[in-house]
Amino acid sequence: MMKPRPQPPFVVGMLVPTGIGAAIGGFAGDATPYLNLLASVSDVLITHPNVANAAVFQRLPENALYVEGYGLDHFMQGLWALRPVIQNKVGVVLDAGMSPEMRILHINTINAVKSVYGVDIIAYTDTEAPIETGLQITPSGCSSGYLRNPEVVLSACRALQAQGATAIALCTLLPDPEALDHHMEAQYKEGGGVDPIGGIEAILSHLVVSELGIPCANAPVFSWEKAMPVTDEILDPRTAAEFIAPTFLPCVLTGLHRSPALIPQSNAQSGDLCIDQLSALVVPANALGGLPVLAALQRQIPVIAIENNPTVLAVDATCFEAAPTRRKACIRHARSYEEAAGMLQAMRLGLSLTPTAVPELVARPETGSPVGL
Repeated sequence: MMKPRPQPPFVVGMLVPTGIGAAIGGFAGDATPYLNLLASVSDVLITHPNVANAAVFQRLPENALYVEGYGLDHFMQGLWALRPVIQNKVGVVLDAGMSPEMRILHINTINAVKSVYGVDIIAYTDTEAPIETGLQITPSGCSSGYLRNPEVVLSACRALQAQGATAIALCTLLPDPEALDHHMEAQYKEGGGVDPIGGIEAILSHLVVSELGIPCANAPVFSWEKAMPVTDEILDPRTAAEFIAPTFLPCVLTGLHRSPALIPQSNAQSGDLCIDQLSALVVPANALGGLPVLAALQRQIPVIAIENNPTVLAVDATCFEAAPTRRKACIRHARSYEEAAGMLQAMRLGLSLTPTAVPELVARPETGSPVGL
């Protein structure tokens, strides 16, 4: 019997940029079913915290790599390789600005995650002073923010790294989103608008990864009163995960548990993943302006643009009319993640399919009202 011909791994990237109001992936882990769908037709699926995090929940498939946005940008530029790990040594930074009640809650959460999931959390440390942050909305409608004292964050992270931490979880006290815009907070709970804290979370994790070169993700912390579960209204299913428990830390710790090491590509070894192994990138159709997409097009890596995942952005394929034909041709359109999964499976099998007229796919239902109630 002939042995199967060896094939290179089929590696897919799934991105939903943070804080842009994506209909799928703009809330609380609501892209997770699609993450698992795309992973099922991939040998390796590379994604990032915004896609996978869902407060106390997370369902990462075994073949998924959880990579923070700054590390993902460097991977896409060919600067860093991704080295799969069996288990990270996770350190946790606790914001000195949080209340004593919230500090105890997060320490208990750390211990619970260690006990239940076996995550190797080697230490936690308090910052020397509060991490002072603010929330903003950009003119384009995306969420952003600012950090007054970045060195406070980095000092605590470096202390944990010196103790052997290979990944860092931040527990950062954030302002009440209602103080930014009460209407926006209410709209988000109803399954619309932009996550008001997504932008500052990205700033925090980008800071740590850029300075320390190790995986990092942020778990937002609020005042004790604000963090209490919502019990007086039924929320949009896509946001519900954020409002049923007072901590967001479990998904961050489980994500960082096996987050790949970030290796300069010049030091890559056999088994490390480099950009030239990426087979395709899947992104919302009107969010094509990010660095990963531009890097993929430059390398003529297929970009699958998902039409039924609108965002507040307006950077779609029409913005590339002046680009070289070979790059424009790399943008392929899928009406849904379900259709994208079929396209990826065909690519994986080496099948070139001739487009034909097909009936409209069943779209994701509107979720402005609770499902099944």
